[in-house]
Amino acid sequence: MIQRTFMLAAMLLVMASTLLAQTPQQIATLKAQANAMATAIKKQDFKTVIKMTNPKVVAAAGGEAKLLEQLSKGMGMMKAKGMNMSISNVVIGEPSPFIKVKKQLQCTVPDKLEVKMIGGTISTNSTLIAISDDDGKTWNFIDAVGKNIAALKKVLPNLSDKLVIAKTEQPQFVPDKL
Repeated sequence: MIQRTFMLAAMLLVMASTLLAQTPQQIATLKAQANAMATAIKKQDFKTVIKMTNPKVVAAAGGEAKLLEQLSKGMGMMKAKGMNMSISNVVIGEPSPFIKVKKQLQCTVPDKLEVKMIGGTISTNSTLIAISDDDGKTWNFIDAVGKNIAALKKVLPNLSDKLVIAKTEQPQFVPDKL
């Protein structure tokens, strides 16, 4: 009986070491930083967005300068084609429980993006992956829309298999009221 109790306690300890109880301060910091990134996205402040993006993802995209050029060029091309769009709202949801992998904290954060365009608004839900290397003091983010953990692990090999990325939903278009 004592051995059985000891084994159960050991198993619970191992499970608790990967799924951590996040502190209110860590959650508040994560949400504040995710909201700062959302604000940068709304303002099309791509320099800030890139600084808040996971460095390995930025490097895989060719570095800060190349990624900034790609983002700016993409927006310019859409405007040149008459696709006058603006991000009208980004809503950050509640983070999932934190997972500790080596010295990293990882979690997912749902977000909703609304894009105003001629004739209406497109609304889409996605998932951000948040990673902290300093026990939740600073976070960087990865937009996981349309991706799975296996694909992301090619750039981020320490990404936990326990992270759950919400299934990509079809964007919803709401026409403007006349």
